[in-house]
Amino acid sequence: MSYLAIVGFVMMIVIVVLLLKQKVSTIFCFSVVPVIAAILIGSSVKQIGTYLTKGLAMTTPVSLIMLFSLPYFMLMADAGLFNGIVRRILKHININPSVLAVLTVIVAMITGLDVSITSVFLITVPLLLPFYKKMKMNPVILVFLTTLGIINTYDVPWSARMLRSASLIPNIPNGPMYLFKKLLPAQIVFTILILALAAFIGYRESRRINAADGDGVKHKSEKIDVNDICDDPELGRPKLFWINVVLTLLVISVLCFMPAIPSYFTFAFGLVIALSVNYKDLKLQNKLLKKYASSLFPVMPAILLSGVVVGVMQYSGMMKAMVDTLLMIIPKSFGPFVYIIVAVFSTPLMFLFTNDTWYFVLMPIIGTLMKAYGIPMDIVILTLFMNMGAMLTPIAQPQIYIGTDLTNGAVNLQKYVKFSFTPIWILSIVWTIIGLAMGIFR
Repeated sequence: MSYLAIVGFVMMIVIVVLLLKQKVSTIFCFSVVPVIAAILIGSSVKQIGTYLTKGLAMTTPVSLIMLFSLPYFMLMADAGLFNGIVRRILKHININPSVLAVLTVIVAMITGLDVSITSVFLITVPLLLPFYKKMKMNPVILVFLTTLGIINTYDVPWSARMLRSASLIPNIPNGPMYLFKKLLPAQIVFTILILALAAFIGYRESRRINAADGDGVKHKSEKIDVNDICDDPELGRPKLFWINVVLTLLVISVLCFMPAIPSYFTFAFGLVIALSVNYKDLKLQNKLLKKYASSLFPVMPAILLSGVVVGVMQYSGMMKAMVDTLLMIIPKSFGPFVYIIVAVFSTPLMFLFTNDTWYFVLMPIIGTLMKAYGIPMDIVILTLFMNMGAMLTPIAQPQIYIGTDLTNGAVNLQKYVKFSFTPIWILSIVWTIIGLAMGIFR
């Protein structure tokens, strides 16, 4: 093993350990550790500057997308767009255990469009928990199905996961939309499977409840009081609901059908219009922008500074040396399938990684390794993108604690993980099989 490879592997291990131990911030790991590694391999100041310049150029476009996309969807959430959609769905539906289970996934998917896992739990769990209790359904199912709804919004083009992944393929224009379109066919099939699974779980719960009651009488359907879904009294704009719907559809349409327009400008333009339409007071606009800015940290700087890791590894020759070492170790018969093997075991592997180390440390190495077998980087990214196991460990996704705490003690982390681990791992494997069958992952 060459000295370059040794330093590269040590750097990767140090970053993973530091992030898992939560002793330092992500941005510290991504900005300081790679520079120290570059110094250790004897790079000059000029060379390090070149690594940084080239690496940051890879991540700047996707960081700009996050700069404008996250505030846009947070603004829409404040204005009541997602609450309005949920209200319009729920007021026409009578619920029973199967319907409630399916609605849980749908509500989580709708509220998850602003890519805030925290807000999904804060809205979905308190809203539906009383009905789970009234119907005597196990509340762990509520947290589990909410998690599935979150997973099913992983691949919206403005999510942090999608932006992280797109930063690894800077040579492909409009990377987030490219990845989204590639994943869409599998996503449609997967959505149907998730909804079917939710309906089955609800049906199974219904049978359990009726058997436990012992009277053989089916419970009557209930109706959700949509008045429980309240908009912010200061920021809610229910009268502008349809205007916000049209504006959001226009933004998404431009992203999909006008790739020549930079995605970050599309979101910037949409944000400016949305602010002007919903909040005409400039003081309120500035107040909201300051509020949204706090949500950009530290995710946006982490995405930007991940370019330092990739830049140092790629342009110093470290990545090539690491891959050459792996090629010598991995049996030739396994080589072309390494990325698929990693995808199959991604759920338990996420207990050893954070989201940042999964996307910015593991994926670049596996992607570069697979190039030796003729498999493009984008195929590897698509295959490893859906790291569902992140929703099982608070190390990768600490918001899980919010989801369990909102059940008022009915569900704790251990109970949630015990219930969710096997089905999420099976769903992850099913997702991989769907992608392979459709030719997306090969």
